[in-house]
Amino acid sequence: MYRSRTPLHVGMPHTGAGGLLEVELLKHAAHLRWNDLGTATGTPASRQADAEGRPVYASVYYTEVEGFDDGGLAAFQPDDHVEIVSTLARFGRTMLDGEHRLYRPGVLPDPLPETLPPAPFVRLSNVLVCPGSGPDDLRITTPANSRIDDVPTMSDEPDSYRLIKEARTAGSFFAPPPDATALWPGARTIACRINADRDLNGVGLFYFANYVVFMDLAERTALEQSGAYTADALDARTTVRRRIGFYGNTTPRDTLAVEVEAFRLPRAGRLLVHHRIRRGDGRVIAVASAERALRS
Repeated sequence: MYRSRTPLHVGMPHTGAGGLLEVELLKHAAHLRWNDLGTATGTPASRQADAEGRPVYASVYYTEVEGFDDGGLAAFQPDDHVEIVSTLARFGRTMLDGEHRLYRPGVLPDPLPETLPPAPFVRLSNVLVCPGSGPDDLRITTPANSRIDDVPTMSDEPDSYRLIKEARTAGSFFAPPPDATALWPGARTIACRINADRDLNGVGLFYFANYVVFMDLAERTALEQSGAYTADALDARTTVRRRIGFYGNTTPRDTLAVEVEAFRLPRAGRLLVHHRIRRGDGRVIAVASAERALRS
């Protein structure tokens, strides 16, 4: 397993009213994955191409935010210092997987122990793709100008691939407990238009981390419409855990339909929220489940 360690000084750009922003955490984790892939293979990730000369991009197909305490991402605030230990492995020559664990300064010795202690983490699973006819047509490939075989191998396919297939069928990653209370029947659908100036990445794709922006906006809108919470009560809510499966991309002119189901959990100030994002043509491009903490 390839490993790297990187310091992070949490600044205002990384945080919101509820502490560390999930979107910024995902972006930073993806940046580290991008750098690790380039270092491990000897070719910067942005310069990798397949045998036909097409650019190769490590598209994220699964994310998991997990391991945080009761306060979720609010555990990290401006001017906190964090050490991130990243791991990277591959299955075959087209799939990548690994975690980015967040440690307080001084927790880890140098050199790193063989077995890392538990810590909050972001898991990212990628498939290597090249563009086809457009941003919603991505084709699996492998780089020909980098040492992809130098990335340590996994003996088994990442379980994240099975998890996203199951979630696509079920419409969620985990079911609400029996004593949870649905805040409305079924799902509410909120329309969200893509902002091409904000939501695309450097290769012109709807950036995976920005799916969370749409989920959070639709979640707030649906919760406010339900009358279950005031706008003030929803301020500073934060993620305790979340899983997202990605099933495609879309065009920069699209308006997405974000379906939201919400359940009040028995523990005060806790919600379980499911999101499904559909393109304008109705195709599901993401499914997510999240446990969210509200300000007490």
